[in-house]
Amino acid sequence: MSYRLTIARRAEKEIARLPPKIKRQVIDRILRLEAEPHPHDMQPLKGEPDAYRVDSGEYRILLHLDAQAGELTIFRVKHRRDVYRNL
Repeated sequence: MSYRLTIARRAEKEIARLPPKIKRQVIDRILRLEAEPHPHDMQPLKGEPDAYRVDSGEYRILLHLDAQAGELTIFRVKHRRDVYRNL
């Protein structure tokens, strides 16, 4: 099943501020998520329904996955020490 990928405005801004090498890694990981929306290393987030985390090195990609609608929404991309603040 093909999923429609959307990136929230906040996540777009966070990706734009990343160093070039990290940005390439994160974008590559996001594109792989579009092709395979259920990777083996995806972890559910506590306290948020249908919210998951995927690692990209020291950075975390937080997303909402709606399997029925076929939507994958990236809502946060930050370093692992900062990503869970102010969710």
